[in-house]
This record gives sequence, C-alpha cells and structure tokens, in this order.
Amino acid sequence: MKALVLSLVAVVTFYGCDKSVVQLGTPSCIKQLIWANKINPNWRVEKVEEYEFQGKLVYAFQPDHKRIADGATRIVSADCKQLCYVGGFGGPDITLCNGVNFYQNAVLKREIWSKY
Repeated sequence: MKALVLSLVAVVTFYGCDKSVVQLGTPSCIKQLIWANKINPNWRVEKVEEYEFQGKLVYAFQPDHKRIADGATRIVSADCKQLCYVGGFGGPDITLCNGVNFYQNAVLKREIWSKY
C-alpha cells in the first residue's frame, strides 16, 4: 500500500507541475515524439499543433524560436510519417508541403502540447 501511495505522489508531483500536458485524443506515436522532446533538451521543439491538411489530421512540430531563430516546422502524419518541413531559412519552396502552400491550405484544429 505504501508503494502505491508513493507511486501516486510521484506521478502527481511529476505531472501536476507540468504545464505541458499532451491533449487527449493525440495519436500514440505523436505522444512518443513529444515525450522524446521533453526528455531531450537538444531537440528544439516549442509546441505541437494539430491541423487538418488535405483531408487528414497532421501534426506540426514548431521550432523553439528562443533556441533556434530560423528553424523549420516539421509536419508529420497521424502515423508519424514525415510529410515535409515548412518555414525556416532556405530554399524557394519553404512553404510547400505535398505540392501546396501548407499554411494557406491547412486548418488549425488545436494545440496538442506546448513547452512553455
């Protein structure tokens, strides 16, 4: 019984103080990518947003602009297949994803996770 109580206290302490909780309904592989961000300080993602794009839900891993000013946003499908990178510094097609402008064709649904 003591072990159970101590485990619950540890979970509440760890997650209760964390303002960056992953939203319900998030695919498990997206949660795994977010968890990798939380435990790896060198992975420079500030937030993850869910968009509807070309009839499917996709996830945008926004760079942490406090750590890297010209980072690109990684766009992945609900099954964690990389679709493209948009934004950042470089190339003439930095807004294109699957041949179309991502931000002109994607509809923001919700923020899934935020570092801050």
